[in-house]
Formats: sequence, C-alpha cells, structure tokens
Amino acid sequence: MTVTAQQIATAKSHGMQNVDLIAQCCNETGTRFYIALAMLEKETGTCRNVYGHDVGGALSGFPKTVNRGNYEVFRWLVFDKGQRSNGVGPSQLTFKGFFADMEQKGLKPWDMHDNIAYGVKLIQSYYQQGRDQGKTVNEALRYAGTRYNGASAYGDSYLQVALKWKGRVGSADYAP
Repeated sequence: MTVTAQQIATAKSHGMQNVDLIAQCCNETGTRFYIALAMLEKETGTCRNVYGHDVGGALSGFPKTVNRGNYEVFRWLVFDKGQRSNGVGPSQLTFKGFFADMEQKGLKPWDMHDNIAYGVKLIQSYYQQGRDQGKTVNEALRYAGTRYNGASAYGDSYLQVALKWKGRVGSADYAP
C-alpha cells in the first residue's frame, strides 16, 4: 500500500502539518495513513515536534521544538534523575522503554522522521493485534487507541478521530 498524492492533498487541506513526512513514514512502516493521521491529531493536533504537558512530567510545556540538545536534558531528567516521563515529539512517546528501544535501534526520539515512524508503527501494530484477535475494524481501532495511551476514554476518542480520517482519506486495504 502506498499513500497517494490525493490522500496527501486531502490531509493538507484539513490542516495537518508535515503530511509528506507522515506519508513517507506510513509507506516505510506499512501503516494505514488514516490510522497515523488520527494518532498524530490526537497527540499534537497537527503533527508538531513538541513536548507534552503531562503534570509533573520532565520538560512539561517546554516552549521550544524538540531537538537533540533539549532531548538530552529530558533524557537525563527521566533516566538519571528519576523524574516522571512526558510526551516527546509528534507521536508524544512517553514510556521510558520506548526511548531505550529507539536508541537501541539507532533511532533518534527528537528527530521528526524517527519519532513519527516509531509511533505510527506502534499504533499500527496495536491495530493489527486487535484484528488478529478477531476484532472488527472499529473494535480494533478502539483497542489500538487504548493500548497506545493506556486509557479506554482515549481509545473511544481515537476511534472517532480515526473514522473521521478514514472518511477523508479512505482505506481500501481491508474489508469493512
């Protein structure tokens, strides 16, 4: 499956930023475009490379774009000083183990490409787990959102956002 020029144009027309990069990451990881768009909208609204606002989280609300230098400070606060983790980058990766996994694979959590690719591959894997368990598309979307964030309310909201993006950009890669 390849993200089409029409799908990219549609996502841009609905205000999503960095759409070409999102499409590239989807093509590289086999992630459905609408699944990625929904996760990125839920996490940063328009796909922004920012830190989250988790209460008590390291660099919560830091006003600058995520980059290598401030990520190194974030990592030091979380891994060495024991501060609470916080969302990083467009995918708002928060779990400490994800940062270690990315680094072990030679990926850079502060880099937009690596952050998006890792995040979309992760949510796609949760979606696929749901489908492999026999869940319907909607059930698998809700499951993916819940697994990605850890909260069932997020899963419910993610389902609605995913269906909105699916209606906009389509998905012909499986039966309903």
